[in-house]
Amino acid sequence: GDALVDLPLRDAPDGRHVAFVSDRDGNREIYVMKADGNEPINLTRHDAEDWTPTWSPDGRRLTFASFRDGNWEIYVMNADGSDPVRLTHHDAADYAPTWSPDGRTIAFVSNRDGNLEIYIMNADGGNQSRFTADDATDQAPAWSPDSQVLIWESYREDNMEIMAARVDGTELRNLSRDAYADDHGATWSPWGTHIAFFSN
Repeated sequence: GDALVDLPLRDAPDGRHVAFVSDRDGNREIYVMKADGNEPINLTRHDAEDWTPTWSPDGRRLTFASFRDGNWEIYVMNADGSDPVRLTHHDAADYAPTWSPDGRTIAFVSNRDGNLEIYIMNADGGNQSRFTADDATDQAPAWSPDSQVLIWESYREDNMEIMAARVDGTELRNLSRDAYADDHGATWSPWGTHIAFFSN
């Protein structure tokens, strides 16, 4: 239909539910439905835009970005939409949160230091720190299955490359290393042995 859906759909850890974004009720809201497409439920039900939902590893909560405070901030709510709690409090765009597989940490994207960088915070919003520090755009973080390495997209070499580093910032490396193509959408294999991405 006319609904805008945030792809890819975010499968819940239980394998029985999917979170997605749709504007079917007039603005972008976060929905959950059964994996067969039945019983979609609007979880956010807010006049402001809500998007980029990510499940907690135990499937009990969702983190998401919302414009309900006049700029993009990151929230967490229960899987039924109850008790939304704001995790970031900054006069900048904070969005695209993604939970580490061990459930302890959330990576997100922010322009709070003048350009798009990746930040890390505790799952309760505490201890927010900048992970990348470069004049280039850094975005789309993805956690390794052991929660020890982040991969992301970076425009630091005159085109979009897939970068990787340990969570402590060490072992920074360019994985895609192509000076003539843009590389996007990196995601880990379940055992952390391979990374898939798309490229032009």
